Amino acid sequence: MKKPILPIVILNLILFTLFSFGCEEKKKETPDERLERIGIAVAEKFAQRRVERMNLCKENAIIIAEQRVDSMLIAQAKLTSIDTTGKPIKPIKPDLPEITLPKDSTDVKPLFEEIPDTIQ
Repeated sequence: MKKPILPIVILNLILFTLFSFGCEEKKKETPDERLERIGIAVAEKFAQRRVERMNLCKENAIIIAEQRVDSMLIAQAKLTSIDTTGKPIKPIKPDLPEITLPKDSTDVKPLFEEIPDTIQ
Protein backbone atom coordinates (compact mmCIF):
# COMPACT_ATOMS: atom_id res chain seq x y z
CA MET A 1 0.00 0.00 0.00
CA LYS A 2 1.39 3.31 -1.08
CA LYS A 3 1.14 6.26 1.29
CA PRO A 4 0.33 9.69 -0.16
CA ILE A 5 3.41 11.84 0.15
CA LEU A 6 1.90 15.27 -0.67
CA PRO A 7 -0.07 15.72 2.60
CA ILE A 8 3.00 14.75 4.64
CA VAL A 9 5.15 17.33 2.82
CA ILE A 10 2.55 20.08 3.31
CA LEU A 11 2.20 19.21 7.00
CA ASN A 12 5.98 19.37 7.47
CA LEU A 13 6.14 22.77 5.76
CA ILE A 14 3.40 24.18 7.98
CA LEU A 15 5.05 22.87 11.16
CA PHE A 16 8.43 24.24 10.07
CA THR A 17 7.06 27.75 9.47
CA LEU A 18 5.23 27.74 12.80
CA PHE A 19 8.33 26.69 14.71
CA SER A 20 10.58 29.14 12.89
CA PHE A 21 8.31 32.14 13.65
CA GLY A 22 7.46 30.89 17.13
CA CYS A 23 11.07 30.64 18.19
CA GLU A 24 11.89 34.15 17.02
CA GLU A 25 13.28 36.20 19.86
CA LYS A 26 11.17 39.15 20.96
CA LYS A 27 12.72 42.57 21.16
CA LYS A 28 13.78 43.32 24.68
CA GLU A 29 12.51 46.63 26.00
CA THR A 30 14.54 48.74 28.39
CA PRO A 31 12.92 50.10 31.54
CA ASP A 32 13.11 53.64 30.14
CA GLU A 33 11.29 52.61 26.95
CA ARG A 34 8.68 50.79 29.00
CA LEU A 35 8.09 53.84 31.23
CA GLU A 36 7.80 56.05 28.15
CA ARG A 37 5.28 53.68 26.55
CA ILE A 38 3.24 53.56 29.79
CA GLY A 39 3.39 57.36 30.09
CA ILE A 40 2.08 57.80 26.53
CA ALA A 41 -0.77 55.32 27.17
CA VAL A 42 -1.70 57.04 30.44
CA ALA A 43 -1.65 60.48 28.75
CA GLU A 44 -3.92 59.22 25.95
CA LYS A 45 -6.40 57.72 28.42
CA PHE A 46 -6.30 60.88 30.53
CA ALA A 47 -7.01 63.07 27.48
CA GLN A 48 -9.84 60.78 26.38
CA ARG A 49 -11.36 60.81 29.88
CA ARG A 50 -11.06 64.60 30.05
CA VAL A 51 -12.92 64.99 26.73
CA GLU A 52 -15.66 62.62 27.94
CA ARG A 53 -16.04 64.53 31.22
CA MET A 54 -16.17 67.90 29.40
CA ASN A 55 -18.91 66.61 27.08
CA LEU A 56 -20.86 65.24 30.05
CA CYS A 57 -20.51 68.55 31.93
CA LYS A 58 -21.69 70.51 28.87
CA GLU A 59 -24.74 68.27 28.47
CA ASN A 60 -25.60 68.64 32.17
CA ALA A 61 -25.16 72.42 32.02
CA ILE A 62 -27.46 72.64 28.99
CA ILE A 63 -30.12 70.52 30.73
CA ILE A 64 -29.99 72.67 33.89
CA ALA A 65 -30.12 75.89 31.84
CA GLU A 66 -33.15 74.64 29.86
CA GLN A 67 -34.98 73.76 33.09
CA ARG A 68 -34.29 77.18 34.60
CA VAL A 69 -35.35 79.04 31.46
CA ASP A 70 -38.51 76.95 31.20
CA SER A 71 -39.43 77.62 34.82
CA MET A 72 -38.82 81.37 34.37
CA LEU A 73 -40.99 81.44 31.26
CA ILE A 74 -43.77 79.52 33.02
CA ALA A 75 -43.63 81.88 36.03
CA GLN A 76 -43.74 84.92 33.75
CA ALA A 77 -46.69 83.47 31.84
CA LYS A 78 -48.59 82.87 35.08
CA LEU A 79 -48.07 86.48 36.16
CA THR A 80 -49.54 87.96 33.00
CA SER A 81 -53.30 87.77 32.60
CA ILE A 82 -54.66 85.78 29.73
CA ASP A 83 -57.31 88.36 28.77
CA THR A 84 -55.41 91.46 27.70
CA THR A 85 -58.46 93.48 26.64
CA GLY A 86 -60.08 93.55 30.04
CA LYS A 87 -63.78 93.85 30.74
CA PRO A 88 -65.51 96.32 28.44
CA ILE A 89 -67.06 99.35 30.12
CA LYS A 90 -70.82 99.54 30.52
CA PRO A 91 -72.37 101.65 27.75
CA ILE A 92 -74.12 104.90 28.64
CA LYS A 93 -77.88 104.84 28.44
CA PRO A 94 -79.22 107.13 25.76
CA ASP A 95 -81.51 110.02 26.67
CA LEU A 96 -85.21 109.48 26.32
CA PRO A 97 -86.39 110.59 22.91
CA GLU A 98 -88.66 113.57 22.65
CA ILE A 99 -92.18 112.56 21.70
CA THR A 100 -93.50 114.82 18.97
CA LEU A 101 -97.17 115.03 18.25
CA PRO A 102 -98.32 114.60 14.66
CA LYS A 103 -99.04 117.80 12.72
CA ASP A 104 -102.37 116.50 11.48
CA SER A 105 -104.61 115.54 14.36
CA THR A 106 -107.62 114.42 12.32
CA ASP A 107 -108.93 110.91 12.59
CA VAL A 108 -107.74 108.35 10.13
CA LYS A 109 -110.33 107.36 7.51
CA PRO A 110 -110.72 103.75 6.50
CA LEU A 111 -109.04 102.89 3.23
CA PHE A 112 -112.07 101.11 1.80
CA GLU A 113 -115.60 102.29 2.43
CA GLU A 114 -117.02 98.84 2.11
CA ILE A 115 -115.44 95.56 2.88
CA PRO A 116 -115.32 93.69 -0.39
CA ASP A 117 -116.76 90.25 -0.48
CA THR A 118 -114.06 87.76 -1.33
CA ILE A 119 -116.37 84.82 -1.98
CA GLN A 120 -118.10 86.07 -5.06
